[in-house]
Amino acid sequence: MAHDNDIFRWGVIGPGGIANRFAGALAAVPGARLATVFARDAAKGEAYARQWQREGEAPARVTTALPDLLSDAAIDAVYIATPHSNHGEYVRAALEAGKAVLCEKPLVTTRAEGQVLVDLARAKGVFLMEALWTRFLPAYDVAGRMLRDGAIGELRAMQSSFCFASVYDPLHRQWNPALAGGSLWDIGIYNLAVTRWVLQQMNGGTCPEPVAMDVHAKMAPTGVDAAVNVTLHFPGGVTSQFRCGFDAASVNAFEALGSKAGLRFPLDFWQAEAVELVTRKAPAERVETPFVINGFEGEIAEAQACIRAGLVESPRMPHAETLALLGWMDAIRARFV
Repeated sequence: MAHDNDIFRWGVIGPGGIANRFAGALAAVPGARLATVFARDAAKGEAYARQWQREGEAPARVTTALPDLLSDAAIDAVYIATPHSNHGEYVRAALEAGKAVLCEKPLVTTRAEGQVLVDLARAKGVFLMEALWTRFLPAYDVAGRMLRDGAIGELRAMQSSFCFASVYDPLHRQWNPALAGGSLWDIGIYNLAVTRWVLQQMNGGTCPEPVAMDVHAKMAPTGVDAAVNVTLHFPGGVTSQFRCGFDAASVNAFEALGSKAGLRFPLDFWQAEAVELVTRKAPAERVETPFVINGFEGEIAEAQACIRAGLVESPRMPHAETLALLGWMDAIRARFV
């Protein structure tokens, strides 16, 4: 539970690039503070703590000993932002220590391992949430209301891309199999997540399972997927087509095609700041949905509220959703050619 003066103290495991976005968003969440940083490299940890030191407050404490962080009674929750390959060990250690966990996506890399961690969180009565921050963006709140209110009519199909050109480096986490590299785990999870989210909006909160999958992967020399093309087929003829990859540039839009209109996140759908309703009328109906800071504030606020309420999972990003996403990625990876 949170402590005095309504302050909520976060510990960070893995002070890398994505953890900077997390720390930057804390200022938008009432009570949220960066309290302790665990880093294998003390100098890197100290630099991170200084970077996010608030005026008039001491910098976050830095430790190179994980038990030091996890045994600290003052820490309300930990945020895990290490390479994917290390998520499981850190989530497990935190749950065993009774620490609430917000872990970067993907939680782990197989449904089987995810189930073990979910079971552990439930057995311990400790909160666990995958940090799929897209679910908590203002753009998705607006789009969700549109979809549920029938703005697009009946759903026919979905199309999306998440691609960027990345220089091949076999040691970089994107390309390194030892660090759970590959485009599907790293960015394709967002294409799958938005697919599931739209289907849930259109089906009273439930998502049907695909009846077929067409998959083609382009493999890098290291053996990870450099790019993946997928078509998911759902009951009623609904499809979701997407491409994720480290080998191409794209506007990275998402569109849900309906019988009456299309709903579009026109740029970088996973971090959308606008929603467009597209019909034969011109121009499209556009709603601007800016971040408060950088978009991470929504998931942080959700985690804090759930933890303070004594929940073991978020109703908006429940364990079942994390496991379902992992199951779909397992099935897609099994079809890599």
